[in-house]
Amino acid sequence: MTKLSIVAATTVALAASSVSSFSVVTNSPTHITTLSRASSSALNLIKGEAVDAEAFDENEGGVGLALRSAIKISGKCQKEQCDAHEILRYEKMQEVETSVAQSIMDKSGCSVLCSGMGQELYQDPGSTIRYEDKLVKLAPIEAAKAALENVSAASDAKYVSLNFVGGDDLIIGEVLEACGMLVNGLNLEGKPKISFNSISFNQFADETCSVAVVASGGN
Repeated sequence: MTKLSIVAATTVALAASSVSSFSVVTNSPTHITTLSRASSSALNLIKGEAVDAEAFDENEGGVGLALRSAIKISGKCQKEQCDAHEILRYEKMQEVETSVAQSIMDKSGCSVLCSGMGQELYQDPGSTIRYEDKLVKLAPIEAAKAALENVSAASDAKYVSLNFVGGDDLIIGEVLEACGMLVNGLNLEGKPKISFNSISFNQFADETCSVAVVASGGN
């Protein structure tokens, strides 16, 4: 039985889910006092872990919960400017069959405009110090480039969703940059409302990213 790829499966999950809003809080600047050698009593407050100390429990403080969860960050794009607005935590991801996914998309009036896969690459330039000899490829950017090579006609779609999936090393800043690249390269007719979704999960391969661009609301 044929299984749907992660990109398309995630697209269906993203289309059907709802999210809770969040805001970024910026703390006021903290005054830092430089300690002199005479302040030995203050320095003693910072102690390293003892050799025979009990192993750190990753489930304390929510660390384990974060590691086990799939995190989705969503937002909107205005022209080439994309901003994150919402976040949601999933306990697991589920693969769906191709026929089920296609049925959901057909009933919702959705179609995939393009999709692509990107691979992270950091090439060691060796002993050279020339900037142009350094090669760095970011997975979300490479996925966007691959997607733009096989774009279907968007017709008069009213809504366009940019859906990214990667491992838990997926960086939202890189996703936002890739979103801007897609918005600029798709040459969408009219003025559709553009949103994006980015899912990172430790069960997906690190240093890779997939993207699927979905359109809806057209004739």
